[in-house]
Amino acid sequence: VIQQRIDGSLSFNQTWATYKTGFGRPDSNFWLGLEKIFSLTGSGDYRLRFEVLLNGNWFSDEYNHFRIDGEGNFYTINVVGYTGDNCDIMNQPGDDTVSLQNGAKFSTFDRGDTYGCASSSSSGNWFGNCFAQNVNGVY
Repeated sequence: VIQQRIDGSLSFNQTWATYKTGFGRPDSNFWLGLEKIFSLTGSGDYRLRFEVLLNGNWFSDEYNHFRIDGEGNFYTINVVGYTGDNCDIMNQPGDDTVSLQNGAKFSTFDRGDTYGCASSSSSGNWFGNCFAQNVNGVY
């Protein structure tokens, strides 16, 4: 588990440094940390799974291949091989037919916020031309 949201008691509007190292508690709301996620995925082939409870219904989405690059590349996310209940949210094209989040660099309000998405959504995330998903957004 690299991220967990149970309730709104912990703000995910954190700095780059905090997202890099991680925050929260594994038995509650938390973010594992970009550097730890890179250490886990940078040299291997892993799966990414989202499990979301929305209006009393559970949805799951999975990518068969998941990795993020190191800090020098702003922890760029790479996901392919979607299966799931909802839709391939990481590969939804924007107005310019560019993938919104797959291949996006991570950004926070204090670093890499090219489109102003981190500031306007009060969270850190892999934002393309803003977002189709924002699991770190305001609860």
